Amino acid sequence: MTPEKPQEVLTLDRLRTIGVTLLSEWDALVFLYRHPASLGTAAQIARLIGYDKAEIGAALNRLETLGLIRRSRDSQGIRLYRFSEPEEPSRRSSLVALMTVAQNRDGRLLLLNHLKRTSQAARRAHPSGLRLA
Repeated sequence: MTPEKPQEVLTLDRLRTIGVTLLSEWDALVFLYRHPASLGTAAQIARLIGYDKAEIGAALNRLETLGLIRRSRDSQGIRLYRFSEPEEPSRRSSLVALMTVAQNRDGRLLLLNHLKRTSQAARRAHPSGLRLA
């Protein structure tokens, strides 16, 4: 295994600082960062960014718990989703740095690799579904 480069270590530390662990969480966060106020449903957001409704619903719940987004009350299935900048300076600076990294292809690939690894590890730790014996 090759040693990680400083940028890779920084990226991983910043992801941990903001609390994002899954690719679906990151993609939902980027969507709401770029569209700070979005009126719609979790299903509509899921379609826009290419995910399953349940996966984005879980990601939005997690992001709300982390204080990275705010949601209005449900009104006939529709909510106002708003990006919420973290109050803590370390989380805010980590988020800004990650969004900067994500502006170029190499940065997006770096984030993708880290988040795919944590997503795969989570699936192995908590397998679900039917298995053939």
